[in-house]
Amino acid sequence: MLKIRKGNLMKFKKIMSTLLSLSLACSLVACGTGTDKGSNSAKSTTNSGSTVGTASKSENEKTKLTFLRVGTEPEKKEYWENLIKEYISKHTNIEIEYQEAGYGDDFETKLNTGFASGTAPDIINFTMASMGTRVPLGQYAALDEYVNKWEGKDDFMDNALKLGTINGKIYGIATFPDPRILIYNKEMFKEAGLDPNKPPTTWDELLEYHKKLVKKDGDTVVQTGFGVPTSGTNMQHYLSVFAEQNGLKNLIDEDDNTILFNRPEAIEAAAFLKKIADAGIIKWDSNNREQNPFATGMAAMTLGNTSEFYNYNKGGLEGKLAMAAPTSKVKQATFCGMGFMFMSGETKHKDEVWNFIAYVAGAEEMWNRYEKLGVPPLRKSLEKKFVDLEPENNKAIYDSINTGTGSPKVAYANSVYNTVNDAMEKVMYGVASPKEALDEAAETIKQEINNQ
Repeated sequence: MLKIRKGNLMKFKKIMSTLLSLSLACSLVACGTGTDKGSNSAKSTTNSGSTVGTASKSENEKTKLTFLRVGTEPEKKEYWENLIKEYISKHTNIEIEYQEAGYGDDFETKLNTGFASGTAPDIINFTMASMGTRVPLGQYAALDEYVNKWEGKDDFMDNALKLGTINGKIYGIATFPDPRILIYNKEMFKEAGLDPNKPPTTWDELLEYHKKLVKKDGDTVVQTGFGVPTSGTNMQHYLSVFAEQNGLKNLIDEDDNTILFNRPEAIEAAAFLKKIADAGIIKWDSNNREQNPFATGMAAMTLGNTSEFYNYNKGGLEGKLAMAAPTSKVKQATFCGMGFMFMSGETKHKDEVWNFIAYVAGAEEMWNRYEKLGVPPLRKSLEKKFVDLEPENNKAIYDSINTGTGSPKVAYANSVYNTVNDAMEKVMYGVASPKEALDEAAETIKQEINNQ
């Protein structure tokens, strides 16, 4: 055993004390507890001109983010991969892992597994309908602290920003609008003696035009005016559009879970659609796009999104089609789906995630997305530039986005869709009156709300 002489004991204690102090200081510096990294934040600039503070790191240390988007379309995958490549070239302290999964169960399972295992993505590109389920679980973070300081806030289309809101808080930044637009065939209008440059603007005009455009061979309808489906998953969209044009807020009041789709305004809307059907339509299931009479040149008007318009406007229909602003009774309204950028409620890199979202929602990137994918830009500063390219059609797109309402943001939204689809099918086939069908549907949803 090592022995220390008494004379050297004091010297030994001093040396050991000094060494321990140095060791402790080094440990504090190494683990970062001796320095407030957040107070020495680096500035990262987005292409929209905003700056967000991020924790300072050494040159070789990078923050890794995971980005999960819904869908597997090759052209969108290429777009996102190029965007990410461009972004990290400007933000060299960031790495982004890109992931994708198909719509429906594939995406839901991947996201649920991530949150259950603590490996949820930092950034999520998903639909408006998901908000009703994910926000109450804390899986999407509120973005108000960032949006309120964001230079892009005042330039963003008001309704697009509103659609990402629940109970007064912003959770999603809109990026991919999907409005339902009135699309019509100008050549059929001319043949029926209608002005091809004056599409219907009211319910009365829509019914009048519809009747003039119907053609029959005996009792068989061979051409219809407004192509309303008689079954399928889009029936609830049609009821939603006309119920809201008649003054309703939505199918459900998401603020207090009040059922609206059997209110008098919705019943009147369902009755109006039945009146269209009784005047002469070609029966079709909206689940089967090939059955859509508008696509086959057997209908003069339909509701569709921008992608459907450009798909229709080919072959024998090329150059004959146009878009129009939503019709109205009490107010202009339509359905407008939306893809959003969400911040995970579990991310440890909030500033870095917001910086990427702000980049994706920047004016420059929005215009790039329009040029690459045809996605309408949601910035007020780009409206004139966008409309000037195709004044008639692009103005109709903006009108539809500005007056659009999306899915009710409630956890039981899918049940609402399925129940309303079934009810509207009964209405269109005359199995039940609009009031009977929608009251029965409301009872079904009421039970689900009570059982939550």
